[in-house]
Amino acid sequence: MEQSNALNSRHPVVLGADIGGSHITTALIDQQRRTLVPGSFHREQVNAQGTAPEIIQAWARVMRLSMQAAAGVQQIGIAMPGPFKYEEGISLIKGLHKYEALYELNVKELLAQELQLPASNIKMANDAQCFLQGELYNGAAKGRLNAMGFTLGTGFGSAIAENGIVRDAAFFDTPFLASRAEEYFCARWIMRRYQELSGQTAKNVKAIADVAQTEPAVAALFHEFGANLGAFIATLQPAPELVVLGGNIAQTFPLFKSGLLEKMQANSLSTSFVLSALGEQASLFGAAGMLPA
Repeated sequence: MEQSNALNSRHPVVLGADIGGSHITTALIDQQRRTLVPGSFHREQVNAQGTAPEIIQAWARVMRLSMQAAAGVQQIGIAMPGPFKYEEGISLIKGLHKYEALYELNVKELLAQELQLPASNIKMANDAQCFLQGELYNGAAKGRLNAMGFTLGTGFGSAIAENGIVRDAAFFDTPFLASRAEEYFCARWIMRRYQELSGQTAKNVKAIADVAQTEPAVAALFHEFGANLGAFIATLQPAPELVVLGGNIAQTFPLFKSGLLEKMQANSLSTSFVLSALGEQASLFGAAGMLPA
């Protein structure tokens, strides 16, 4: 404990938390060194179908585990999926099969009570926003002021950084092709398209990507995915200088890169693409980056 006290007196240390649809990840961030405090990283499953007290208590318990790694931690930054009134801390999540019990409750105040901290010490922001903030803070876009971030996974998250200020872009609901952007840049699209092209089903995106070298349908699928992403980026004004790609689907970048770049070239766009350097830790750094040093 003496070592932890010394650490906290030398450098400001805050708690970053990333809340997903079925888990919470927490860690202490040394804001001066921009590193995780050793021994503070924790990730646990959470019952998203539980009651409000069960969910809040589960989140708070994991946060406290991380906070034990250094004394006197008072500031908490939380990356939270939407829809959510982030400034007020009120959940608007409904009809998404997760955290229904928190609908219209002030999550920030409930957590503050559980952790015995002032609610003003807790900051909350969209998880895609925190992802990009983290990559600017200490990742693939470190030192850059202008960029976009896309998280490609079960859904389509997006954020924009302008002059170093990051905000949620909410592109998921943008009309695109026959539907909206989210329907083309998520795992559901890849699974459905694979079945249409091959007549087979797969348990997840990784299983599809693993047979890309032997199944022509898979190569065609990912080329189409990349081309669609390039076509979407071409609709954005102004076009981004840099796009940081994160989420599980970003790991298949070598498979959709050619379709993406062909479409970018066809539209005379010079956008650069980089993969997340921080992975799941990006949102932790981004959440911490919201807090005063």
